[in-house]
Amino acid sequence: MHSTVSDRANHVLIPAGPFLYGEASREVHVAAFLIDRTPVTVGAYAAFIEAGGYEDRSLWSRAGWAFVTRAGLTKPRFWGEEEWAAYLVPSHPVVGVSAHEAEAYAAFSGGRLPTEVEWEKAARGADGRRYPWGDAWLPDACGSRGVGPRGTVPVGTYPTGRSPFGLSDVVGCVWQWCADDYDETEKRVTRGGGWNNLQWSISCTSRNGYPPAAQFSNLGFRCAADVR
Repeated sequence: MHSTVSDRANHVLIPAGPFLYGEASREVHVAAFLIDRTPVTVGAYAAFIEAGGYEDRSLWSRAGWAFVTRAGLTKPRFWGEEEWAAYLVPSHPVVGVSAHEAEAYAAFSGGRLPTEVEWEKAARGADGRRYPWGDAWLPDACGSRGVGPRGTVPVGTYPTGRSPFGLSDVVGCVWQWCADDYDETEKRVTRGGGWNNLQWSISCTSRNGYPPAAQFSNLGFRCAADVR
């Protein structure tokens, strides 16, 4: 039996209502939803692998299943490789997962990937702030190039960087997959900026597009779910 988002401790209820979205800070209304407090960790993703997630067709989209079977995947990129051991610590955010793998894990956990509008509301609250913690850059509030190690760190390492809703590691941790296509292209939206990015590309409105099959060391995700 698959776990569900609602029976895990690692989630936050984001209430329905308007917030200021995007660089132009236009008001957008969002229905209530659940979202993970932290990015999905290596330890949590390991449970998906051990439960046979890569063999369970029911968890995968058509494109995702084609991707996995064509490549013969049984685990994310970097998994089990000695030179990447510093990233593969149970408390670190999982990386090297494609959008397809992120979607399958989300289905396994009883959820889905957030839309980018949902992601941004959870990241910045309702007041249009630039960073989860406010409008002024704080170098000790998140990872970035030149701050911390050249790699991932345990989730929750930067408590001053929490969002108004209590989410950790929203920016400057890993680029986080969302459900949306990127500007009508075949790429998928990622949000937030990663540990190897410079300050200018890390904020609540930072967005990037990657092919859904991309599996990079600064790419991770968190799950969301509808409120029932």
